[in-house]
Amino acid sequence: MTLKCHFFSLFLNYMKESLKLERNEPAADVLSKSIRSMGYSLESAIADVIDNSISAGAHDVQVKFPVDPSDVYIAICDNGSGMNKAELFDAMKYGSVLKGDNRSESDLGRFGMGLKSASHSQCRRLTVISKKSDMISGYVWDLDLVDEKKDWIMINLSENQVCDVRHYDYLSNKKSGTVVVWENFDFIRKETGDEYAGIVDQQNAVSDYLSLIFHRFLSKDKKDRLSIKVNNFSLIPFDPFLESHKKTTVRKEITLPIEDANGVERKITAIPYVLPFQKDLSEDDKKLSGGIENYRTKQGYYIYRNERLIVWGTWFNRHRDELSKYARVKVDIPNTLDDIWGIDIKKQSAKIPASIRQRLNRAVDDVMDVAVKKQTYRGRIAKVNDDFEYVWNRIDNRGNFVYSINRESSLFKLLESKVNEDAMPYVEMVLKEIEQNVPFQQIYVDKSQDKIDEVVSDERIAEITENAKMMVQMVMELNSSLTREEAVENVFKKEPFCKHPEIKEKV
Repeated sequence: MTLKCHFFSLFLNYMKESLKLERNEPAADVLSKSIRSMGYSLESAIADVIDNSISAGAHDVQVKFPVDPSDVYIAICDNGSGMNKAELFDAMKYGSVLKGDNRSESDLGRFGMGLKSASHSQCRRLTVISKKSDMISGYVWDLDLVDEKKDWIMINLSENQVCDVRHYDYLSNKKSGTVVVWENFDFIRKETGDEYAGIVDQQNAVSDYLSLIFHRFLSKDKKDRLSIKVNNFSLIPFDPFLESHKKTTVRKEITLPIEDANGVERKITAIPYVLPFQKDLSEDDKKLSGGIENYRTKQGYYIYRNERLIVWGTWFNRHRDELSKYARVKVDIPNTLDDIWGIDIKKQSAKIPASIRQRLNRAVDDVMDVAVKKQTYRGRIAKVNDDFEYVWNRIDNRGNFVYSINRESSLFKLLESKVNEDAMPYVEMVLKEIEQNVPFQQIYVDKSQDKIDEVVSDERIAEITENAKMMVQMVMELNSSLTREEAVENVFKKEPFCKHPEIKEKV
């Protein structure tokens, strides 16, 4: 018998033996602690529960914050399709079977985990009652009980116990619906020392977040419109694109076909917008756009999954420049592309697949054509020496000069490469303020009186020398074909190095 035949015979004998299978369930009290640490904020957790309300066809959602320090809870009530007892039991399961098997293309859910993971990220006791076919059922996940029993044990509420659940009366005059109640906010209590104040202080932030995340549902035609109330205050939808503003420029919608994980062609749509100047905004416009503090820092892609905002205010590492400061691009993706887009369990992050990033960037470049016409100086950069790269641009605008920091300079490119994308808008905001607040008059007065200290200290010379060495090394890494001498010559055509040719030999 050959060696190959011998191993094949052993393999057949192995297969004839019955495999011994053993169940290895995770420890309930340990795993529940891990699930609680997924990084939800209070507002994102509430939004995740409202996703279920929308998926259930709700048109009315009411979020109840506490009004009495002695009775601290949050409730989310909706008039959706509701659940019978079996459906509610499954919905309370970590990894809902029905959710995974029968997710419709309009479903805002993801893994069948949102209700539980979002709720327990904020509280230890989750109660859900739901009405369907005139029957109201209820279950409770109490993590104190899970820790005590060290098992996935829920409380099955009796008919009388269901009636005692907060906001049971919301369901009494509804054909169907669901009430979710959170209690025992241990994380907030530990963080703030005051459970009631810690929750109430976040009420406005939650309202603003929901007004943005669900703004397209809140602004639909009356028949399909979603109403969200926070303690009886009706939310007004934000409009991050200021679509009704007469000075907003809307570019042509583009459609990008892309195959899902099963090879089925799906459609992604993108609409670029160029927003008005800040000076053209009323106070209402500023509020509708998401707040003036975000007007410049939250430009970029706005990614919607089934019309629900997932990610916003990012260019996904695309180069930011002066031309993109008022540009926002609305991108719609279906839930059938979740795997390709890397939608996380919290539905708070997404990544543009390489297969469509380039095509979306072309849409951004298209909108930039308009931004160039609307928002750049119609002048030329006037240099003292065209061979040198300056830190400041002097722009000749029909005989009047405007000064701006040269964002194409090597020093700025170095800064841009070291600062993360989220922080870069704030860097840009600071630089813009520096440009707008140069004390020209005082500089002129001090210069005319010969009071400006222009002596370059030895310490400054040493600093410039070390910076030059670093820049030479960076230039050589970017272009390996350059000799060190060529790299030095390249660097010493840039400010501040061009002003100090005497240190070239030290570099």
